[in-house]
Amino acid sequence: MSNILKLVVLLLLPYLSSAVLSATSLVFEPATLGTPTEITFTFTTSTAIDDSEQIRLDMPGFTRGTRRNTAGSNQLDQTLAKRAPDAKWNVYWYEGTVANSFKDSYMLIKPVQGTAGAGAGTTHIITIDRFMEIKANCATTATQVFKLTDETLQETNIASSDRTAFTGGCYFTNTRLDVVQPIDKTWMELSFQFSPAMVIGAGENITFNMAGFTNHNFTGIASRMYKDDRPGYGGGPLHAIPILPEASHLLFTAHWREGKYIQHNAGFTNSTFELTVKPGISLTPGTTYALSIDRVTNKIGTMCSLQEDFDKITISTNAVEGVVTKHRVEHTDAVGSGCSDHNGCSGHGSCNYCTETCNCELEYGGTGSIVESDIKKDCSERVCPVGYAWGTLPTSSDMGHPLKECSGSGKCNRAQGVCICFEGFSGTKCERRDCPIVNSEVCAGHGTCLSIRQLSSMLDAMPLSDPTDYANTGKHYPIYGGGREGNTGGIGNVTWDERTLYKCHCDSTWAVGLGSGETQEAEYFGDACQLRHCPSGDDPLTTLDETDCNGKVAKGGKGVGRSGNKCFVECSNRGVCEYETGLCQCFKGFWGSACEILKDVPGGEEEK
Repeated sequence: MSNILKLVVLLLLPYLSSAVLSATSLVFEPATLGTPTEITFTFTTSTAIDDSEQIRLDMPGFTRGTRRNTAGSNQLDQTLAKRAPDAKWNVYWYEGTVANSFKDSYMLIKPVQGTAGAGAGTTHIITIDRFMEIKANCATTATQVFKLTDETLQETNIASSDRTAFTGGCYFTNTRLDVVQPIDKTWMELSFQFSPAMVIGAGENITFNMAGFTNHNFTGIASRMYKDDRPGYGGGPLHAIPILPEASHLLFTAHWREGKYIQHNAGFTNSTFELTVKPGISLTPGTTYALSIDRVTNKIGTMCSLQEDFDKITISTNAVEGVVTKHRVEHTDAVGSGCSDHNGCSGHGSCNYCTETCNCELEYGGTGSIVESDIKKDCSERVCPVGYAWGTLPTSSDMGHPLKECSGSGKCNRAQGVCICFEGFSGTKCERRDCPIVNSEVCAGHGTCLSIRQLSSMLDAMPLSDPTDYANTGKHYPIYGGGREGNTGGIGNVTWDERTLYKCHCDSTWAVGLGSGETQEAEYFGDACQLRHCPSGDDPLTTLDETDCNGKVAKGGKGVGRSGNKCFVECSNRGVCEYETGLCQCFKGFWGSACEILKDVPGGEEEK
């Protein structure tokens, strides 16, 4: 039998040699390697088939095993087939052998005993359920020949368009690369192991991609023994390695191809070790082959450390019976120390095995993170939230407050990645300068803690400002931050601290502002609203109304009182305010809550 996989249907009719099948098709769904497939077998009889006869469907390359070079079991359950239209069939599976690449797997399909079987000229569809776990071991090809054969050896070829193809190549199992003396920048003894799932014949190759390996002097300059005018590409003649163990040396010739050197990237990434099967030899599927490469004679080693089970070390073959393209070798030994001195990067980063340093995840101090120098380099500690620093020197003409962990106003808890803020600061980034606390109450219990941006947008916050911007747009923008004086850019124009610096907005029992009926001072004042203004009144000794603030500029110079606006005249200028209580101590001869009344004036109030 050819090494090319063949699907053959054999019609075995012990008692009726003239019986022939025609119009046969074989459909697999899904046609995915290693996945149990539903098999639909369609045929038309030219002559009748009774219950003493059977159809043999050869299934070369199919298995009930695990697609790991292990065979499954026979399956004799007669209930595995769905039958159409009305003939009843029994289906029996016979598992082939690993060593034969399962080319000897087949099914027997027979009419159920005691039934009429299949009449001449009738079409039958038999579907084998997926739970029978039949699967393609390796890829099929369009050149396969599918035949119908009766016991007289008459053959009918079935077009490839009448059957489903499987793609994806074949595989190896038990693949290993073991290293003796696994120290980078030294020569090593290398041991290879593999089990093919296909026959690999004479002249066909097994190629190991040996990423990171070289047979040079570990300087980054490729060996020139290949007479290649492009050092590092290894494009010249292959260098034979003659020191395989005796048994393996009878099977293969071995070659090394030097790869291209890439600094700090596992060295020679495309170096290869190639085995060519000798004439007259073929490798048996499922058999484990092992061989070694001597360290002294061949002088092969690595430029850098390599991780265990390095995914760039692969195995391939150009075998006709099943191509394999760079399948990962299942186990490779580690070389060098890697990042073992950095706790293996603590599960939060990847190791650069050439520099033996960790590339940490961003939140563990990786590239792009803003972090202080005290963080460990083993990716075991977390970065804390960053904010504009409060107490740093300018770093440029336009950067006075660079980003820092905890805004430079707290200490980072590296275990949890949270900020522990210094006294007077709060927020996840310690970005907020808190309002004062008096008697355990924020703003002494007589105000609201707001950002300076919020305060600058309020018509009753100090300093008072006009309700329109200074470009006369008719809109009110905050004095501080976006939309400040001379700028109509709005919220997009911001200052670094407008949302982080907080101040107290003090309470008042009277209306505060620049409008009619509003007073230009609040009742409570001070950084913590801890002080209380006394009542305001008109000075009883003057003819003017000192409380009239129409047209007068408020404190801070950013607002002008409108008609009906009131100036704040504490204790009517005729007493001293006790700010702790908010009560006036009137001068002699004056009385009232605001000292607004003369005591010796008949009727109780002096006329102006």
